Amino acid sequence: MQAHGHDSPEKHQDVTWSRTDFAPFFILEGAFINQGVSDEIIRLLISKLPDYEHHVSDMSLKRMLKSAESGMPICHVALLITPERQKFIDYSDAIMRNYGNGIITTKAGLSRFKLSPDTIQPIDLEQLTHTPVSISIHDGRAYSPYIDKVIKENLGKPNSIFHKKTGLQEQNRLFERLLSQRLDGLIARPEEAEFSKRMLGFEDDLYYIPIQNSPATSLAYVGCAKGDWNNQLIADLNQLIKTDVEVQKTVSQAYRQWLPTHLQTKFDSIKDVTVPKP
Repeated sequence: MQAHGHDSPEKHQDVTWSRTDFAPFFILEGAFINQGVSDEIIRLLISKLPDYEHHVSDMSLKRMLKSAESGMPICHVALLITPERQKFIDYSDAIMRNYGNGIITTKAGLSRFKLSPDTIQPIDLEQLTHTPVSISIHDGRAYSPYIDKVIKENLGKPNSIFHKKTGLQEQNRLFERLLSQRLDGLIARPEEAEFSKRMLGFEDDLYYIPIQNSPATSLAYVGCAKGDWNNQLIADLNQLIKTDVEVQKTVSQAYRQWLPTHLQTKFDSIKDVTVPKP
């Protein structure tokens, strides 16, 4: 179904779709190039919105946000809503629901958290800080208010469970340590950990442990620069999100394919994309 409103948009209204370096949502290079979650969604949205003049451009998220702030007719799939961004970005209805940050480990590593593949449940991160586990975190990254608070309170302590890493160049060594059981887990979103694992050619299954008091899922939206230019576009996007079965299936399948195996069959329970924006 194509989104043709009663008031057809101005013919050839320009829309630039930004692609940022954030795998597996956008995959800009390597064996899986152009096979990211948002890569697939953008291709489908372009085919469903023939009354616009579409352009696709690779750029940093910082540049995308600056372009939107300057009023350039630009959109991004998919953005989280923040109060700062709402000053210069209009959002569609939620287009996807993603898992939040949690602990990523291996099958062998689950036992370090007193869990098994059949008994995975949300874990108490504060209690975990009193146990002899080792968890990698990325220096300078924000995970969630609760996770950040626990990390900040414990990072400098003797025998802290948290170990900081900096830069993507450490990713290979990190997974080698995880798979050789020299590291018990890392805090990340499941799809980004799964992407790194596949890029590095590791075969072992990864497991995702949710963290108590931290959002289990987050909603993401199509964000477009504010301005009259986007009025019909946002309406057309919302129509596709709510009513187009092909769009809904593509979003679900595109995200599901980058989840660790044990989460793929559970994804139906969090895939509702009809939630309106706050």
